[in-house]
Amino acid sequence: MPLLDDIKFNLNSHVDMIGILATIIGIISFIPVIYGVYQTKKTNNFPYKMLLLALISNILWVIYGSLIGAFSTKLAGAMYFSIYAFILFIKTTGK
Repeated sequence: MPLLDDIKFNLNSHVDMIGILATIIGIISFIPVIYGVYQTKKTNNFPYKMLLLALISNILWVIYGSLIGAFSTKLAGAMYFSIYAFILFIKTTGK
C-alpha cells in the first residue's frame, strides 16, 4: 500500500484545508527543536523509548490515513515520522 496511492485530496474541501493547515503549523512549531538538535547534536531530551514510540505512532497514522483516504493525516504522519527519524539519526550517529 504505497503512501500516495489513491489520494483523495481536494483543496476545495474545508476538511483537507484544516488538516493541511494543522500539519503546517505543527511542523513549523518543531523547527526550533530540529535546528537546535542539528546545531548542538544534543538529544538528551529524547529518550530512545520515546523516539521509537513516536516513530511507531506516526507509521500507524500514515496507515490509518491511507485506510480512510485522509491525505492530511498521511501527510502529518509522514512529516512527523521524518522529524523523529532525523532526531533518532542524530542520537545514534552524533552526526
